[in-house]
Amino acid sequence: MTSFHAVLADLRDYGSGIVSDQFLPAERRSKFRYPLDLTVRFRSVSGSSAISGVGRTLNISSGGVLVLCQHVVLHEISAGARLEVNIEWPSLLLGKIPLQLVAQGRILRLGASVFAGTFEKYQFRTRKLSILPESNLIELHALKFASA
Repeated sequence: MTSFHAVLADLRDYGSGIVSDQFLPAERRSKFRYPLDLTVRFRSVSGSSAISGVGRTLNISSGGVLVLCQHVVLHEISAGARLEVNIEWPSLLLGKIPLQLVAQGRILRLGASVFAGTFEKYQFRTRKLSILPESNLIELHALKFASA
């Protein structure tokens, strides 16, 4: 009978993939998380304390999101609170129309400047085009001609 280490050595020798003999902890999440850095706006939709803010996604899955936020007093909201999040989606509808992911769910856990939220329901909606400051328009114009 061939040992596990011998099989790993054979695989390394034949170059049939990346193989490690180190222990890898099992993933507890049922949904794969994608490391995306997107703008997110959020607000509480229930409870006595109304809270809202802007942040950045650290990662996202079909089941939830991890959000980094600043200038928000997270101790005013607790785990289990209902939340709505609007995430600026990176893809355009028909290559022209900006999209946002609008989700409703609950806060799963809180940290000093982060929170994890679950999605109970979500949908994609169109959003308005962002108005860029004049300096950004000049930069975009210069980039357009530089790439032409």
